[in-house]
Amino acid sequence: MYRYLAPKLKNTIVFNGDTDPCVSWEGTRGAIEAVGFALIDGGDQRPYFVKLESTSDAVLKEKPLLFGPDLSLQKPGVQFAGHVTSYAHNLSFVTVHGSGHMVPQFRPQAGFHLLKKLLSGSPFSPALPNKHTLMHESESEFAKTMDRWTVLARSGAYVDGEDGAMEATF
Repeated sequence: MYRYLAPKLKNTIVFNGDTDPCVSWEGTRGAIEAVGFALIDGGDQRPYFVKLESTSDAVLKEKPLLFGPDLSLQKPGVQFAGHVTSYAHNLSFVTVHGSGHMVPQFRPQAGFHLLKKLLSGSPFSPALPNKHTLMHESESEFAKTMDRWTVLARSGAYVDGEDGAMEATF
């Protein structure tokens, strides 16, 4: 189905929570790999981040315990959200860290972030540096390159889109 649909769509995201005991992310990842689309250059599995906001005490008081266990009165800021792998035809496989298959229930802010990325078509994180370049770097050069990549991946353009077009209160 993905082999047929993805080339016809602007953006296709297949996602799984990374702690789901029923729907394993490894199985879904294997199914997406079996589609046979090539990885885009630098699209290998890589982390992505989300900017988490504070939640009002009124929402926290009325929510069930299993809804959004990471919601808090504090403003957590930019946090690790999961991994993304990018394939040809704008097909991406995304994991949502700390969630089962009920992403909107267990990680509502990360789920909203995922939805914004789907609708906007903007990348979850920058492409990784070229593997051939990295192979020839010294250990310290490699560390500096990856540190620069991480700073960029945690920046506004990736974590909150900077356009402010879609906002939600959790």
